[in-house]
Amino acid sequence: MGQSLALKGVASVKILREVGDVFFKLTGIDFSFIELSNNKPVILSPYTSDFCKVVLSSKKDSPLSDIIKKSCQHITSTKKPYIYDCHGLTQSIIPILVDNEEIIGAVLTCPIKTNDSPKNPPDGIVKDKHAQTELRKLYRDLPLLTKEQIKTSSELLFLLINYIFKNEYDFLVISESDKQYSRNQEAIIKAVKYIKKNYHDKEISLQKVAAEVALSHYYFSHIFKDELKITFIDYLTKVRMGAAAKLLKNRNLNVNQIAYAVGYQDPNYFSKVFKRVMKTSPVDYRHNLLKKRAEKQIITI
Repeated sequence: MGQSLALKGVASVKILREVGDVFFKLTGIDFSFIELSNNKPVILSPYTSDFCKVVLSSKKDSPLSDIIKKSCQHITSTKKPYIYDCHGLTQSIIPILVDNEEIIGAVLTCPIKTNDSPKNPPDGIVKDKHAQTELRKLYRDLPLLTKEQIKTSSELLFLLINYIFKNEYDFLVISESDKQYSRNQEAIIKAVKYIKKNYHDKEISLQKVAAEVALSHYYFSHIFKDELKITFIDYLTKVRMGAAAKLLKNRNLNVNQIAYAVGYQDPNYFSKVFKRVMKTSPVDYRHNLLKKRAEKQIITI
């Protein structure tokens, strides 16, 4: 798919949830969103119908799963709603189109009974005896419609969903983009707080901070630099040097003690880093601080 719309997030967008609620009240039909990734359909939003949950969870290669795959292939080529039968029940799968040509996903209705459907679910849909018992109870709650009603409902759903995606597509994409941006910002804010609190920890690292914000260190490194315009190690060094500069005001602490206090095990390396960042050595920095302080006292007197 050329368009990069994360249906996983879109399935929970308020406007689509409201459409789903209204459609269910009008027809008794519930539906789920399907992500089409490499021609492998993945059902995203859970069915209100527990019937489907039992069927799909009872075994990985259920007949329903196989038919869904074939149906997705069908709508990919036709770009039109497809109504099919499975074990005496009827389902519709509705393509979601962008610019009336590219399929970015699909909507799948719950199973629907017709007058031709058996009174009880056919044997073989599930193997587990407990699941069979539960399925018989849930079967009674499935919506009962005529073939014509199912066709009309499918066409209505096709128009509704695609109208929303046609007119609100930019909003939906921006909405998901903003959510991701917001999540990234939250992760960086949390990471910065952690660094400022734990910069003195000699074990602090990119991997450790990434774990604190529940991100891979590769992705965390990328968004950290993208958000703050500075690499993780440069930011950590900047925080440590700022803390060291403050500690150098205290004449009771020597350079070695300050190096250890800000997370460095090697005082010589600390001095090299300090000089590179602050453009002066720790000793000279302290000397200049004391000199300015003395000059200020003389002026005051």
